Amino acid sequence: MKFNAKKCYILSINKKTSKFYQLNQHILQEVQDNPYLGLQISNDLKWNTHINNVCKKASSTLGFIRRNLRNVPQNCRKTAYISLVRSIMEYGATIWNPYLKGDIHVDKLEKIQNRAIRFIKKDYKSRESGCITKMREELELETLEARRLSLRLILMYKIVEGLVPALPTDKFVKFQKSKRQIKSTKFRDCETTNLVEKRVCNNTKSLIIPDSRTPQYKNSFLVSTTVHWNHLQEDVVHAKSAEAFKTSLADRRD
Repeated sequence: MKFNAKKCYILSINKKTSKFYQLNQHILQEVQDNPYLGLQISNDLKWNTHINNVCKKASSTLGFIRRNLRNVPQNCRKTAYISLVRSIMEYGATIWNPYLKGDIHVDKLEKIQNRAIRFIKKDYKSRESGCITKMREELELETLEARRLSLRLILMYKIVEGLVPALPTDKFVKFQKSKRQIKSTKFRDCETTNLVEKRVCNNTKSLIIPDSRTPQYKNSFLVSTTVHWNHLQEDVVHAKSAEAFKTSLADRRD
């Protein structure tokens, strides 16, 4: 395979001085971010650029279906939102999930869904407190933040059960042998948005929380999801299938 040097770029995540790279006597251009498999990877390993792109694309798609599906039945509007808009906001979300309290990106994503809810219900006038929550519950939709947590836990279940060949269980996670291996760790509770510090060991499939020094790694999928996984009850982690696990999570929230 031959590479076109003019279409190749350098994305360096090293804090040290960048080096020059050449391909076919052409000095490769260094960039701050670049798309890879549908995700916009940045050199600081933050997801600001990617989430902004996601919000822009989702908002544009929502505008399209609002213009073209305003007269179809409510169930069709809901299906269109789930299929065409929400899918954009959840692609790869297990990786780029926002984690900061009061993160503007969390609000931006939820506001797009709130606009979609008003479109689905054809209610643009209600402004009383809690009206959006009420409409969302009537449509049986979850907040995007709660859904992202569920998606992360479902992926962790598949990894633990060896259902993801690309992520071997024995190499990706380690089971704890005693409660002493479960470290006291701070994490963000997605429902209350409070910063919680707990030594959690609620099930016999609890995992060792990897050591982390940087905020990016501490709030990455592996570390943050491990904390939430250890908080799950015994019957949930011992679900017989991924679908049963998903159902158990939903029942716990209800």
